Amino acid sequence: MRRRAGGGAPPSGIPLPSALPRPAGSTPPPSGDPSGAVPARLGLLPPPEEPDALEAWYLNRTPFDRGPLAGATWQGEIDRAVLWLDALSYSGRAVELGAGIGFWTVLLASRGDVSAYDAREDRLTRARQRLLAHGLKAHLHPRSLLEGPEGEPAGLVLLPFLLSQLAAEPRAQQVEVAHSWLAKGGRLALIDLAPPNLDPSTLEQATSEMLGGRFTEIASEPLGRHLILISAIAK
Repeated sequence: MRRRAGGGAPPSGIPLPSALPRPAGSTPPPSGDPSGAVPARLGLLPPPEEPDALEAWYLNRTPFDRGPLAGATWQGEIDRAVLWLDALSYSGRAVELGAGIGFWTVLLASRGDVSAYDAREDRLTRARQRLLAHGLKAHLHPRSLLEGPEGEPAGLVLLPFLLSQLAAEPRAQQVEVAHSWLAKGGRLALIDLAPPNLDPSTLEQATSEMLGGRFTEIASEPLGRHLILISAIAK
C-alpha cells in the first residue's frame, strides 16, 4: 500500500505455524508474540479505527489506495469473499464479532437474523446507516468482543479481519469466545489478511493450530495476494 496510517505498526497477517523457524537474529514480530507465530506483513495496512478511514480501506480509496494492480486484486478477492460468505450453509441466527462499519453485516442481514457487535459506537452508527440504505435490519450492539455470549446459540459466527491483528494469547482467547457463541454444529467463518502467495498447506497447518480441538471440518483457502477464508464447525 502507499501509506501506513499514523506511523502505526503493520498488521500481523494470519498466524503461521509456531514451528516455522525464524531467521537468526530476527526480532519478535510487532504483534508482541515472542514465539514468532505471527509474522509481520510490512507494506499492508490493518483495518483502521475511524469509520471514514475504515470505509476507504475497504473500498480502496485515498489515502488507503493500493495502487492499480494491488487495488484490482483486492477488489477481486473481496468479491470472492462476498460470494463465499453468501454460499456458506448454516441455520439459526448469525453473530458478527467486530462488525465495524457493517460491510459484511449487510450481507448477513440479507440472509436472516443477525446480531453484530463492535467496541465502537461510531462504527455501528455507520453500519446502521448502511443497513438502512439497503432496507435491511440487524441487531447492533456496542460491546467488548471478548465478552461471553448472549441470546440463543448462533448458527454462524463471523470474525472479519480480527484474528490476524492479535498476538498468540488474545488470539486464542478470541477463538474460545467465538466458539462459546456457537451452537454445537454451528459454523465459524473467518475473513482475514494473510501473507501474499501463502502456501495452502502452510495455511492448513496454521489454521489447525489456531482452532485447536474445538472445531472440526476445518477448511481454509488463500485467495492470493490479500485475503484468506476459513470455515470450521463447532464441536
